Amino acid sequence: MNFKQFSQELACYKPEEIIFVGLGNELCGDDAAGLIFIDKLKDVPDFTGSIFITARTNPENFLQKILDSTGKVIVFIDAAQFNGKRGEISWIDADNLELLSISTHAYSLRMVEQYLLNYRHFDFKYLGIDSLHMNLGDQLSSQVLTKIAVFFAHVRNCN
Repeated sequence: MNFKQFSQELACYKPEEIIFVGLGNELCGDDAAGLIFIDKLKDVPDFTGSIFITARTNPENFLQKILDSTGKVIVFIDAAQFNGKRGEISWIDADNLELLSISTHAYSLRMVEQYLLNYRHFDFKYLGIDSLHMNLGDQLSSQVLTKIAVFFAHVRNCN
C-alpha cells in the first residue's frame, strides 16, 4: 500500500473525525512499527486536526479519551504477521483480525472495540505492518524501517 491508497481509505472522514491509535512495544524489535508509523503520521498535513494516541501495549488506558473525542473512525496501527513482505503496510480486514498475530496487548482489540461500541458508534480500521522479530530484545529490522520511510517519502508526491 502507498500513501495515496491509505488516504483514499480515510477520505470519507474529516481529519478531526479520525483517531489514530499507535500500538506496539519499542523493546520488542519490529513490534515498534506501529509506534514509528504514528509518530511520522503526526507530521502529515492531510491529517492536521486528527487525534493521535500512542497507546503502546495498553489501548485500554485511552478509552475515555476516545469517548470524549469527536472521532468517528478509529484506526489501530500495529505490527502484524500476515505473511506479506517484511515491512509491508496493509489494511487488515476486521474479519481476519483474530486469525492474525497482532502484537502484544493485555486486552484484545476486539474487546476494546466492544467496550467503545457500548457507548457510541465508531467505525474501526486496522492497519498492519508485516513484522517478524517481535521478541523482547530483538532489533527493529531494516526492512520495516525502510518500508515506513518509503511510505512517508511519497507523501509529498501524492498531494
